[in-house]
Amino acid sequence: MSRCWLALVEGPAKGADAAAPAFTADGHPAGTLAAWRRRAKPVRDALRVDERLIDPKGGATWISLVLPPPGMRLPFDDPAVQQARRLVLLHPSAAAVSTLLRDDSHFEGSITVAHSTAQKHRLRDDPFARIFPARLLAVDAGVLGAVPPPTGPTIERYGSGNPWPWDRFA
Repeated sequence: MSRCWLALVEGPAKGADAAAPAFTADGHPAGTLAAWRRRAKPVRDALRVDERLIDPKGGATWISLVLPPPGMRLPFDDPAVQQARRLVLLHPSAAAVSTLLRDDSHFEGSITVAHSTAQKHRLRDDPFARIFPARLLAVDAGVLGAVPPPTGPTIERYGSGNPWPWDRFA
């Protein structure tokens, strides 16, 4: 898997492979959701994401973006993270989901993507939002697609270098 980075940035996303404006639920600008496919981290706040979510031809979406408070780090094997993953697998209703990473052993957030109205309503019950606060955002077309739900979680000691849900090994 090559590296893929995701960040919500202010202003234009220089050099991004996919980017689109994001808005709060009441229509206020929230920045630009951008993705870069490259090895080096493109901007300070970028986090690794499952690259299969990124689709420059993808339609407009709603997302639940879960990010920890500044300075907070949580091990990926924390019971709260594992339970959130179980709940995602139990109720696979999103168009796509990925955890967000800085390194191979810490949960740094998640993104859950909704394309339909039914999926959008389920974002309010994002299992990862039980860990850290979620921001519900509307994202214009041009950055996010759909990914089939995973068959199950990976085992971290073999796949922790990849954002979950990654369903195969190199």
